[in-house]
Amino acid sequence: MGATIQDAKPLGQISVLTTKVKIQCQAAKDRKEGFDELLPILKHHRGKPELQALGNKAYLALCDTLFQALRDERPKVFSSKAKDVFKTENSKNLQKCALATKLVIASGVRTIKSKTVEAIIETIIEVLPNRDPPRMKVLLSDLPKTLRLILDYHPHVERLPLDCWAAAVDFCIDSLVGSSIGAEDDTPSSLSTNVSSRGRTPFESVDASMARGSPRELVARTKSVTDEFSNSTEDFIHCLLSLVKASNAPVLGKAEAIMTALLYFLKRRSGRGSVAAAAMAGINAVLARTALQMLDLSKRIIKELLPLMNVMWTEQQLRDEILISLTYTEAHISSLVANVDDTTTCVDLEALLETMYADYRTRKETTMHQYLEEDHLCFRSMGAAAAHTHPCNTLAFSLDTEHVKSEGLWATVHAIARFSSMLDKRKRNIAHNREVYGESLSKRARIDLLFDEYVRHISEPRSNAKRAALQVVAFSAQEWPADEDKLQALMDKLLACMSEDNGTHSIWAMIALAA
Repeated sequence: MGATIQDAKPLGQISVLTTKVKIQCQAAKDRKEGFDELLPILKHHRGKPELQALGNKAYLALCDTLFQALRDERPKVFSSKAKDVFKTENSKNLQKCALATKLVIASGVRTIKSKTVEAIIETIIEVLPNRDPPRMKVLLSDLPKTLRLILDYHPHVERLPLDCWAAAVDFCIDSLVGSSIGAEDDTPSSLSTNVSSRGRTPFESVDASMARGSPRELVARTKSVTDEFSNSTEDFIHCLLSLVKASNAPVLGKAEAIMTALLYFLKRRSGRGSVAAAAMAGINAVLARTALQMLDLSKRIIKELLPLMNVMWTEQQLRDEILISLTYTEAHISSLVANVDDTTTCVDLEALLETMYADYRTRKETTMHQYLEEDHLCFRSMGAAAAHTHPCNTLAFSLDTEHVKSEGLWATVHAIARFSSMLDKRKRNIAHNREVYGESLSKRARIDLLFDEYVRHISEPRSNAKRAALQVVAFSAQEWPADEDKLQALMDKLLACMSEDNGTHSIWAMIALAA
């Protein structure tokens, strides 16, 4: 039989049971005294056997008491006429109650059972509506952290009933949108709004630009938005990530709403920081499910992501997630690029490739793990991938299975080469169509192929720039259509590189020549 509340007896004669009784009192003074005694107990014994020994029923009883206190104090603060609401006894009790709830869950997150988890999630959704005025959200800022603590423990997410999972997703989405709009439109009169504790703002009511608006317009906004709830925003994004990462999560039904909300955050924040990495990871977790089942949605999402990626690539911690997105949606991007009427995608994609290539060719060669190394490649298996080859492969070579840490470097070079080939193919097709339809030579535009630019960079005097160009050419040459004159010029450059004293250049020139 699990331990009970009476078993936790820190701080002399004071026990969790004593504080629980005081918190249940309606008098603000008694409740304050209960919180003042409970919080030191929880902080002092966090992670210690005294609290970890409590069973599920004890934690549920304590949570019920705290949640009832939240329900009691919230309307009192909400209707308060005090000039400084933060100094009232009720507001202090509300803050302490939210903090105590977080500390209780932090101690018992691995102990509580599914029914308790459901009750906690439902209560948080009830007492923390996304349209509350700012001062209420500040007072209850520990509740999003409480929800995150629960959802970060994956077994809880995997055991959630469908309706509870869907309610948690909707709540996180609405809270993200609500906090964003609240930060933009915060006014002194917002507190007087009559909001039901269970009220929700339909996701569809948000400006349609969120779902289908031009990403350029949102990214180009010069008005800076002060996000007063950035900590809560981070918590809700991590909650969404935990909810969609679960292997049994029914993501498809909520895919559009989830990705649109995360995109909205990325557009407002310009994709900066670790929170943006979590948002990108959430989008990728959904894209992994939608890429083959919801093609139009996946295309729309990647179209909106491309201009954001161009900005986000400067953040090193976001690069892996960007490469994952490009990998999941390679076929979708190919389809968009092949559409002659879609110029926006091509412009955004070319800008991203330019940023990626400019970054890659200017890295320091003296720093480790900045460039793909020739030692990381395997030449034992030629042609199509086999069961024993690494998933990162081309027809001429593959990544050695022992060099897993180099997958990001491989993916970077491969993405530059692969998507450059797509854009070059489009340019050649457009030029061919112009010739077929009899466009005069005077009107015919000069074709600037990305591959030709990479070939020119082989002659760069800077070692790192030459190294990057040789690597991209080695990947691109396998998809390059035969052109006798250009092929001869390329071979001449590669043969010249093979005779250089720089061993790295010589080896990559040989690899490109063999490819």
